[in-house]
Amino acid sequence: MKIYSWNVLCYNKKFEEMCDFIEHLDFDVLCLQEVPSELLARLQGMPFTVVSHVDVIRLVSNTNHEKNYVAILSKRPIQNRGTLQFFDFPFPFHTRIFIALMRPFNFSFVTERGAVYADIDIGGGMLVRVFSIHLTLWGPHNRAKEFEVVTEHLQPSAPAIICGDLNVIEYGPMKILNWLLGAPLRQATPWYPERDLFEERFAAANLHNPLKGTITHEFSRSQLDHILLTKDLRAARAWVHPEAHGSDHRPVAVELAARPT
Repeated sequence: MKIYSWNVLCYNKKFEEMCDFIEHLDFDVLCLQEVPSELLARLQGMPFTVVSHVDVIRLVSNTNHEKNYVAILSKRPIQNRGTLQFFDFPFPFHTRIFIALMRPFNFSFVTERGAVYADIDIGGGMLVRVFSIHLTLWGPHNRAKEFEVVTEHLQPSAPAIICGDLNVIEYGPMKILNWLLGAPLRQATPWYPERDLFEERFAAANLHNPLKGTITHEFSRSQLDHILLTKDLRAARAWVHPEAHGSDHRPVAVELAARPT
């Protein structure tokens, strides 16, 4: 069983190439983040079951609000689905200035952050809860709070897969972005151990990270994109797709090992 996760970039300029890649990709479950409305409509016409929820509403201007979505595409039967709602948080004055300066680069304030999950029948009467999530850029402390909302929806002794862009920044010089976007200054130091802290959170939630140590986002030199498995699932292999197809993220994938019979 092949699981993919991909942040498609809501401003992806290679729209037709992106759609063609998705339509012909060899997957069982594909989780997407930053899905614009136009792409969601296109996905709903493809021969897969699609569940979705608002990822974020971008406050581009006082009169222009753009919805992006998280989505799960499945070739396997979906027995149940649900949504998660994250929280809004205040923006310090310096963050407001930074966002204003970065508007030409598509930065904007956001609201109504959320995620989606689906209970998918993978055969033999076994259901796996699959999440598609996109954690905030606005600091490690807020990312941690959002991740806690997700893990609260894990079911004890039931297999689960958490897919998505967790925005965990590993490259030291890039961590200044944490402070610019509202985090405490100590979280912007090059030695702030966000990766280690998140790996500890994974372990505490009975999750493991088959893609640990890979770079999925070239600019940040970090593993932003994750496919986390509960300990009762095992990865036969895990990889990063070589082409980004117009996104700033490359798709990531895990193939599950066959279950003992």
